[in-house]
Amino acid sequence: MASSSAIGARTSSIAEMWIRNEDDWSGISDPNARRRIQNRRNQRRLSTDREEKKGTAVKPLLRKVRSWCLRWFSSRQSPPSFDINAIADAIRRVHILDIESEHNRIVIRNFEDLAYRYYAAGAPAITLRPSLSQVNFIRALWTNVEVLGISSGQMSDDDAPSPFNSPDTNQAEASTTLASRLPVGLRPTDLQRVTLHHPWIDLLPIPEIRDNLFRRGFDFFDEEELCHDMRGRVHQDPGVLVWRDPWDPSGWEVTESFVRSWGWAVIGCWDLFHSTNKWRAQRGEKPLFHFPSAKE
Repeated sequence: MASSSAIGARTSSIAEMWIRNEDDWSGISDPNARRRIQNRRNQRRLSTDREEKKGTAVKPLLRKVRSWCLRWFSSRQSPPSFDINAIADAIRRVHILDIESEHNRIVIRNFEDLAYRYYAAGAPAITLRPSLSQVNFIRALWTNVEVLGISSGQMSDDDAPSPFNSPDTNQAEASTTLASRLPVGLRPTDLQRVTLHHPWIDLLPIPEIRDNLFRRGFDFFDEEELCHDMRGRVHQDPGVLVWRDPWDPSGWEVTESFVRSWGWAVIGCWDLFHSTNKWRAQRGEKPLFHFPSAKE
């Protein structure tokens, strides 16, 4: 895959970055390498079949974005107009828990490059902001997956248990060792250890939010709906903004729309309230949370 620094060198490298045909084994004599490409092609074909059954249009979307960049980079002129609906739809189709999906990574990587090119050209597109914020949130969760050492198979398995509540004694000891090495925000709470849950909740570096979810009970709210609202809907900023290292709770901010819909999930999250107000103040916005005055 061509690196970002080499993209401007030739038009063909742009095409390779957006939709490179990695199934081409021409010129490859190593049988193991050819077999890996064949396996990848078969896996992609199965994935594509599933997407087509869902009525998706992934390839046309990527071709559109490719054409915008080809026109822009080859002309060396102002960024061309783009179909923000197509871009937003491409981002929406990224499965947030399928971190090894080639399609997911292509879309994220190339959207980030598109946004950076606009920024570097001195023409940041405000219409890209919601999608950029959503991509940033997705990247944040992917990073925390790596920090926690959770496998992609666990993340994509709807029935996978959290590594912090395994009944196996050896795994329990391993999870204790893991917890001691984690950043404070990602260390499991007592309630987290005893409540069976999917590991996606472990990715949230706000212990109070995690415990609020466990106390509410999974029968009383839709986890998928919560995840989508944190990430953000099409043309909407996410419910959660991440400004620092993903495992650092002081870099997390909740939006007003998220609090209106999921206020119970942030009850008692005082550090999150303070960090939200701090980031809003840096943008010149009024505080979202108001604290009682200290008693004299």
